[in-house]
Amino acid sequence: MKHYLIIGSGLIGRLLSWRLIQAGHGVDILSSDDKQGSDSAAYIAAAMIAPATEAVTAEPKVNEIGLQSLKLWPQWLKELPEQIFYQNHGTLVVAHAGDKAELERYQRRADHVLNKGAFEQLDQQQLAEKEADLADNFDHAMWFENEACLDNRQLFQSLGKVLNQQCDWQQCEPIKSLSDEVIEQLSQQHFSKPLESYDSVIDCRGNGARQDLADLRSVRGEVIRVHAPEVSFQHCIRLMHPRYPFYLAPRPNNEYVLGATVVESDDRSPVSVRSGLELMSALYSLHKGFAEARVLEMASHCRPGLSNNMPTIKRSSWGFHLNGFYRHGYLFGPAIITDFLNILTNQTEHVMFGEYYDV
Repeated sequence: MKHYLIIGSGLIGRLLSWRLIQAGHGVDILSSDDKQGSDSAAYIAAAMIAPATEAVTAEPKVNEIGLQSLKLWPQWLKELPEQIFYQNHGTLVVAHAGDKAELERYQRRADHVLNKGAFEQLDQQQLAEKEADLADNFDHAMWFENEACLDNRQLFQSLGKVLNQQCDWQQCEPIKSLSDEVIEQLSQQHFSKPLESYDSVIDCRGNGARQDLADLRSVRGEVIRVHAPEVSFQHCIRLMHPRYPFYLAPRPNNEYVLGATVVESDDRSPVSVRSGLELMSALYSLHKGFAEARVLEMASHCRPGLSNNMPTIKRSSWGFHLNGFYRHGYLFGPAIITDFLNILTNQTEHVMFGEYYDV
């Protein structure tokens, strides 16, 4: 059995810690966040596992990594002690009449980026068979079958319980920069252990690692969560818009998470009036039942992105940085963590996405 120190307890830190424990290793966790994870970008997120619809506006590799995660998520969730809401009915992409040009542009890009058969064109009748309430407002849609979403709050809670029972998990002040000396001091202070007692230290601080990763930047996102008893969507939905596509992710008990904004900024201030108005207007345009929905939360956070918007594993003198998941934590997490576990165990022949790593 090996022993690892994980710094950071957002989605990636939690998943990695859990998978190391599942593999029979010991883990200590040090994080500036609380055990609920309320200061994590992934705690705010819509938690969509959307390989194809994300790749359309990025690159084909996003789809390849995402499909690997899509295969892993159901297997991993079965190993948790509590059932996590996981909906894999796919994504419907729609546009209002005035934004049909955006949908046509999106379709052309999808034809270019994705393999044939990645999506299906639906007329109004076919759309009604999949999501009857959407067909009242839209006469056409693109359906991407191999996509899903999960309840991130349930996931964080379940992982938190497991890790709290099986790890020494300590909270600390935010760590601006890591070095052998800093980690030695932190491990002695919080765990009464010298640095050499760990087989490796893995930095999963996300945005907190900006001083250590020169090209790491923050990308702001804003979401609203609502409870809408009159709406019962069963799919993830993307609504085309000239500035950016809106996305809607279902949750249990007629709750929904709606987001859209991607702003190059490290601003963590509350949701702007403009964003709030656009998000709620888009919501109402999908279904009039959202008019009486209750706003449960309006939140913003910043995701960590590198210059290519792809994740990285980077070796250092004391261990590894695992970072750069951009807006794709749930989409990339299982696939990249599986690669990382293979790197740790020297099974490099099983590493699938090594072109993004510096190890």
